[in-house]
Amino acid sequence: MRPFQVSGIELDRCTFCSGLWFDGGELEAVLKKPAAPRLDEGETTRRCAKCAVPMRPAVLGRCRVETCTTCRGVFLDEGELVALNDGKPVRVTIEAPPARATAAAVSDQKVGNAVDDWLKELGM
Repeated sequence: MRPFQVSGIELDRCTFCSGLWFDGGELEAVLKKPAAPRLDEGETTRRCAKCAVPMRPAVLGRCRVETCTTCRGVFLDEGELVALNDGKPVRVTIEAPPARATAAAVSDQKVGNAVDDWLKELGM
């Protein structure tokens, strides 16, 4: 899973199948409407991305999804998020990752002086 930020919510995308993992409550926040999967019969081989327990098949809208009965997480296959939004693309704002502090540039002269000093300490 590869995490990314969407409208202040950290979601996860499967790097293998491009599906989306939503921790409990995140799907409702993204869709801006209630989303309560109804457990369905059958089995799934997928394990919860958060607590690693086997997930259960469920019905959400017209989609068959997988949900975790322990943490309430939901896994959507690629395209199911649009289907749950009545076929309309979900408008989200993807935020840029936090800026990383950059090291101050060191001039060649300072590096050269530091190397010269070090060589002098070694007696060279």
